[in-house]
Amino acid sequence: MQHNRIKIYSILLKVAILSIALLFSVVSVAQKKGKNLVPNPSFEKHKNKSNSISNAIPWKNVGTVDYYMKADKKDTSRYKGAHTGTCYAGLRFQAVYKEYMYVALTEPLEKGRTYQFKMFVRLMGQSSVTVKQLGVYFSDDVFKSDMIFDKEGIVDTTYKKGITGTFNWIPIHGDYLAHGGEKYIIIGNFAPKVKDDFVRQNKWDIFEFKEAYYFIDDVSVRKIIISTDSIEALKKLQNKFVYTLPDSFATGQIFEIKYLKFEPNSAKLTKASYPFLDEVIRVLNDHPFMEIQINGHTDNQGNEAANRKVSKERAKAVYDYLLSQGVINPMTYKGFGPTQPVAANDTEENKAKNRRVEFVIIKP
Repeated sequence: MQHNRIKIYSILLKVAILSIALLFSVVSVAQKKGKNLVPNPSFEKHKNKSNSISNAIPWKNVGTVDYYMKADKKDTSRYKGAHTGTCYAGLRFQAVYKEYMYVALTEPLEKGRTYQFKMFVRLMGQSSVTVKQLGVYFSDDVFKSDMIFDKEGIVDTTYKKGITGTFNWIPIHGDYLAHGGEKYIIIGNFAPKVKDDFVRQNKWDIFEFKEAYYFIDDVSVRKIIISTDSIEALKKLQNKFVYTLPDSFATGQIFEIKYLKFEPNSAKLTKASYPFLDEVIRVLNDHPFMEIQINGHTDNQGNEAANRKVSKERAKAVYDYLLSQGVINPMTYKGFGPTQPVAANDTEENKAKNRRVEFVIIKP
């Protein structure tokens, strides 16, 4: 297990804690998001009882994109129904057939501006395959059948094992730098041949009809606004260090969440801990199907039963914070008290090493 341990301080390139905290405080204060430029973003407005997405004005469809004003009978997951409200859409992908949905933004994008795209998707349980990629294309023009989707215009989530989750709503999101004048967003799969993007749910059934069906809800495009003063502060800091976690993971890897602070004799996180937890959130959002376990540990001072209790409470505090920020990864938490030290409890420095919270990769 020790060989699998990856210390975050080595990944942080041994940077100063105060500098890291300052950068993240600047980013959190500096970055605000503008209004949603997507009209009827959760499809609640409709003109009649039609089951086509074109009923949710002003959305348009390529193919027969479905529109639901209530949970469909085939939508049998315990998460059935819309992500918010009551209405949602459905996209279908087959070996030689795929659907798109698109809409004109309320205003064209500005050159040089960065925008955040976000939507929620959910796989229908009866799907025989999944797709590796779903996302959005920012277009200057309305959809055309011979349209070429340049990579520069795509914001997507790509997962080689297929976008599945646990039939819960999964966020697809990312930032887009506008070249200026983009007026439309097109949602779908942009692989040249969608069948090459399929991942079979049942790898033994090679003869079953291949279809992936995803529900769509809560689409947004928002301008990211950063103040001039904050930009200057970021320029001064950005060359000093890199604060990042790796992009690939393996079962059994352990990551210590360094610099977490709790209120004295308490499991309440201090605000100074949030920037470091936010980096964990970034990684989990990029790997929404990765399963983790959050472990709390203490040194050997005091009563062992009490130490186990506080270590579990602190692991739960981290778990609760991640949930509150929208993390949808499968997660559990445990408290081990002083039973798994990483150093001898012979000095204050070593005891501090043993008082820690880690997350373990259960399933990458």
